[in-house]
Amino acid sequence: MRIYSIFHIKKQYQSFVFGRERQLLEMVTTKEPALESSVSKQLSYLCEPIEGRMVQGVLYEHLKKSFPTIQWVNEYMKFEHQFKGGLKIKVCTYHLEAICEGSRMLDLDLFHSLSQMNDSFIAFNAEDSECGWLKPIKHASY
Repeated sequence: MRIYSIFHIKKQYQSFVFGRERQLLEMVTTKEPALESSVSKQLSYLCEPIEGRMVQGVLYEHLKKSFPTIQWVNEYMKFEHQFKGGLKIKVCTYHLEAICEGSRMLDLDLFHSLSQMNDSFIAFNAEDSECGWLKPIKHASY
């Protein structure tokens, strides 16, 4: 099982975050209660709020072709495929929580759908210390 936190970084801060993804991962995975308020404020500064209905609509439209079973379970949209496995997505204020159980193809399906919507998403998997842009930003150097 892989659990991702996916954030929508504001355009004006993408170049700042680029190259500092690991630092942002460390900040996001902070479990200290004294720092939670500070982390929340920093995320609200760096990230766009997630528009729940719009994101859910886009994900539904993109993933309904690949996943025969789609249902709501509590706060999660749940997609199931008999070979790939299951994918649950929950929309929070400043991030999406995605739980993937099964093949890594689930991750790719989700990431591809989100990258079609916007190029400002960055995903973190704290358990495996993985992080990366869903659609890498273009960085010009002169």
